[in-house]
Amino acid sequence: MRMHIVIAPLEKATVMAYNSKAKLKVLYLWKILQEETDAEHGLSMTQILERLDSYGISAERKSIYDDLEALRLFGLDIVQAKSKT
Repeated sequence: MRMHIVIAPLEKATVMAYNSKAKLKVLYLWKILQEETDAEHGLSMTQILERLDSYGISAERKSIYDDLEALRLFGLDIVQAKSKT
């Protein structure tokens, strides 16, 4: 069986890189939550976005809420608390 490899133009390669990082976002979110939170210590949305940015992943708040829900559905015990302000 022959395989053909096609090199994408720069524009498509950029989109592909973005899609790859987007797919990794929920995994980095999980990693951040495991390493930096526990029952007594949480992270604010701003802190989560900053941590993701340090991995080169930009995200919107809405997508993080969706990812947190996906992690809950997967079975992780994630508790969201309202800000006191």
